[in-house]
Amino acid sequence: MASERSLLGRLAFRFRRRLGAKVFATVCAFVLWFFVNAGERETQVIPFPIELRNIPERAVQTNADRVDTVSVRLNGPGPLLASLDPKRSPIVLDLSRAEIGSDLRLKIREEMIRVPRGVRILDIEPSRIPVHLERVKRVSVPVTLAPVGELRDGYKVQGMKATPEKVQVSGPASIVDRLTALETESFDVSGLAHSARKTVGLVRPDQLTVKPETVVVDIDVAPALMNRELRRVPIEVRNVDRPFQVRPPHVNLTVQGPQRTVQNLTLDANAVYVDGAGYEPGEHTVEVEATLPAGVEVVKRDPATVRLEIRDPEAVRPKMTPEPKPKPTHAVKSKSGAKR
Repeated sequence: MASERSLLGRLAFRFRRRLGAKVFATVCAFVLWFFVNAGERETQVIPFPIELRNIPERAVQTNADRVDTVSVRLNGPGPLLASLDPKRSPIVLDLSRAEIGSDLRLKIREEMIRVPRGVRILDIEPSRIPVHLERVKRVSVPVTLAPVGELRDGYKVQGMKATPEKVQVSGPASIVDRLTALETESFDVSGLAHSARKTVGLVRPDQLTVKPETVVVDIDVAPALMNRELRRVPIEVRNVDRPFQVRPPHVNLTVQGPQRTVQNLTLDANAVYVDGAGYEPGEHTVEVEATLPAGVEVVKRDPATVRLEIRDPEAVRPKMTPEPKPKPTHAVKSKSGAKR
């Protein structure tokens, strides 16, 4: 009898030991059980993301029917379904044994989807994930520029250059092999009247990596040139102090220069000339010269040369004929002896 009392006492002592913690754990377990089993069950379709791991080195997924999420139909208590965060529990597919160039269809198994106890998986759509791996290729391609807009009237683009002129592109071999150049994003040159520099992004096709992602474009702007013909411009003769004659006395000039300057060009009366300095009397073939505004030049003369005749004043002076001396007159006596 005493031993039975002693046994009961030990059991009672053990039960009372840490009684508060045991009661708390029991309450928590009951609440959890009630939360899982006593709530009203619901059916929901929740998207779960796909995460590919251990992709072989220098390989990339390229299939057009790529699947990034699967729809999973779940049944369980509403509060449990509402607490799910699929982004924190992606479906992981291991590609460590996949071969480059092969077409795979990987099955999604229920154990890959992490859901709380009390939630049942009813359906997975799609249940297989297509995966095609392709070799990664890296090449260097030239950059082409894509300017838009018109410069200010009277100006033109002398040249444009991208720095760097080539960029490194890497991606699936099937895409990289078709790539001949990489174009910049459109950049505006409207209204420019001077050279400029712009930093411009590159248009990157899908699945490609580009380094660098921007280039510096130098735009060289210069005045637009135009030609204009000036007809029958009179020729002035300079630095000649003798009689002269120029043939023909007029010349047709074609000038070239900035559009605005040439359009409004008016020549002074003595702007077109021949320089007779150093020439001796005689006929000379000379080139017509012109005094023009800065940036304007003569590109054609019609005629190309003219004839300049310089005369010697002594050679052309008429010779003077001396006047004849008057003959002396003598008195003639008449027979009568009287002078007549």
